[in-house]
Amino acid sequence: MLLDNYTVREAMLQIEGFLNTTIMNTVETVTMEILVKAQEDYLLRECIESMDLAIISDKEILKAAGVASAQRMRETTEHEFQREFMKRATRNNRTVYLLGDTGAQVEGLQAFLAQEYDKIQVVGTYALADCTGDYDAVINEINIAEPDVILSVVSTPDQEYFLKDNKHKFNAKIWYGLGADYAFRKGKPDVAGLAKKLIHKGMMHSMLLRYNKKDE
Repeated sequence: MLLDNYTVREAMLQIEGFLNTTIMNTVETVTMEILVKAQEDYLLRECIESMDLAIISDKEILKAAGVASAQRMRETTEHEFQREFMKRATRNNRTVYLLGDTGAQVEGLQAFLAQEYDKIQVVGTYALADCTGDYDAVINEINIAEPDVILSVVSTPDQEYFLKDNKHKFNAKIWYGLGADYAFRKGKPDVAGLAKKLIHKGMMHSMLLRYNKKDE
């Protein structure tokens, strides 16, 4: 699997470019759990590789890939990209739309934003569980609200499959898949163990080559 290894500064330069385009660009937080699922699901792997920007959220991924940069380790551990993204969205008056699997998910994201980034402009919310027909109704609701950014906590692989089929229908500038642990809660799975599992199965070989090349 080929993933990005940008510094936060480099990634934010990408974001600035995305905000000045006429098509929606996709950004996703990538965890070790997602990598494990992607190794067992070719379509999911293809979807993740097609993301415009992949943000590594587990330092164990960097370790497994042989990335020795202290800066990248710190940025990943401290989740600096997400924080910088939210701060800039607030400062630049970017509007956001919240999307999740369930109403409870969306409410949780709303509460998190209200606590951590209380001035961010939320222009709408939607839970996919409330959609009774096809997804065109959801897409129309979002496009009517005209957000700059769609903040998604839709679970993997539903999020990736949804984007594969519908990305071209959105008028937003950026789709940002935050992942399930956007609030950085403790009690996550043993990502070190997952990393060892992937290495043992030889599943990180291509990713290692990509990371090592970019880290040189």
